[in-house]
Amino acid sequence: MFTYLGSLISVAITTSASADPSASSTPSATTTTSTTATTSPTEDSLDVPTTEDFGKWFDGVEDRAGDLGAVIILALVIWLIFHWIIKGFVRGIEKGTAIADPKTLAALKKAKIRLPQQDEIDARLEAERRRQRAKTLKRVLDSALLVVIFIIVAMGVLGVLGVPVGPMLASAGILGVALGFGAQSLVKDILAGIFMLIEDQYGVGDVVDLGAASGSVEEVGLRCTRLRALDGTVWYVPNGEITRVGNMTRLWSRVMIEVRFAYDTDIEAARDAMMDAVKDAARESDMVSTSLLGEPEVAGIESLEYNAVMLRLMCQVNPAMQWDVQREVRREMRRIFAERNIRLAVPGDAIMVDEKPSKRAPKIHDTRRATTETPTDDAGRPLPPDSGDLDGDGEAD
Repeated sequence: MFTYLGSLISVAITTSASADPSASSTPSATTTTSTTATTSPTEDSLDVPTTEDFGKWFDGVEDRAGDLGAVIILALVIWLIFHWIIKGFVRGIEKGTAIADPKTLAALKKAKIRLPQQDEIDARLEAERRRQRAKTLKRVLDSALLVVIFIIVAMGVLGVLGVPVGPMLASAGILGVALGFGAQSLVKDILAGIFMLIEDQYGVGDVVDLGAASGSVEEVGLRCTRLRALDGTVWYVPNGEITRVGNMTRLWSRVMIEVRFAYDTDIEAARDAMMDAVKDAARESDMVSTSLLGEPEVAGIESLEYNAVMLRLMCQVNPAMQWDVQREVRREMRRIFAERNIRLAVPGDAIMVDEKPSKRAPKIHDTRRATTETPTDDAGRPLPPDSGDLDGDGEAD
């Protein structure tokens, strides 16, 4: 900084000395000028731009308009080429493998080559997953392409204007090394984000558990991931800090309801009641019927406890729909259990006083709380309570 200021001062002195005609007639001025000229070699080594340099750069810009236009057109062509490449790459991810192409399937069928039949539901879920991944990758690649195009245009315009780009690139290299040491966490986040996108760990719309936070993914970037928690809190989790990922909505989700029945409950009756609850919920709600991807399953007794028998209901549903389906199924379970007189387990320390409902509402015999007003004097100050001593002998009369 001080060297730069000194060079500017020396340039100013040299300019003022050469501009003053009277200064050349005196020996002292000549000595000063020659001394300044001999003691300012750092000006050329620093390559500090002066006002004349700026004037040279912008002098005749209208004559170099064609070169500037050529730079812009070249950048536009590069952007179109790489945008087409990115679009084709994303379309390939969204389309899937070549074996799923209709033309390929038709050729294999014509050649009498049989392939294993893929479940229609799984195929639909896989296609939706590929679409989400392609959308995320396209947004990230487009952002990176815009940054590269901006740098190319900036370097091209500076080169056309005559600005020395070499020292700037060298300075940028030194600055990059310094930032590499100082911003290691940023580099770590970006690398983790790239591998996360390549491995397709999660995408926008998935409900994930990242350890530090959990919620619905709203945005996936190269540096951080934005989540929306159930209570509405927005979490920004750096990709480099993610050590594990739990995706709850990858392709499909699962309803899992555990019910503890009384020890003497008929297991088959309880199992049928749980299965019928899913069927009734699908019949009553269009959301449940469209979300179910398979038949409900109650495998059997999952655990034997000292006071209960636990059964578990499981069913495959659309991604992120397990919570809504579970609420509707629980509501139907409560109704069916009451109709079929299927009792749930009661903790061992609970006491049942009367199982029959009362024919009439109980009467409440609460006594009213006595209300006493605090006596006050003429000024409004509270007085002590009356002791009942009328004759002043210290005893209540």
